[in-house]
Amino acid sequence: MLTLAWAIEVKVTNTLEGRENLNIHCKSKDDDLGRHLLHFNQTFQWTFGHQIFGKTLFFCSIQWGNGQLLHFDAYVQTRDLSVCSLCEWYIKKNGPCRYEDFNAFRCYKWN
Repeated sequence: MLTLAWAIEVKVTNTLEGRENLNIHCKSKDDDLGRHLLHFNQTFQWTFGHQIFGKTLFFCSIQWGNGQLLHFDAYVQTRDLSVCSLCEWYIKKNGPCRYEDFNAFRCYKWN
C-alpha cells in the first residue's frame, strides 16, 4: 500500500451518558484493529498514513449493554483530510461527535 509521509491519529472515547461500558471494533479494508472494551472515559486510538489516491477509510462498530450494534465512519479521507490530523471522537448514545471548524462540536448520525 502506498502512503504519504504524514500520520493521522484517530481517538475514540467512551462518553456515554450513564457511564456504561462500550464495546468497539474498528477496521479498514486492510487492517482489523480488534475488539476493545472501553470503560467510561477510556480511549482507543490508532495511527496510520494516507493512501495517495484518497481512499483511506476506517469504520467502527459500537455496542453498549444489550443494545443494537451501531456503526460509524471514524475516518474517511475525502471527508477528513482537511478537517483533522488528530481526529478525536466522543461516543454519545445519539451518535459519534467531534470538534470541527473553529472548535464547533459536531455530532453525526449512526450509519
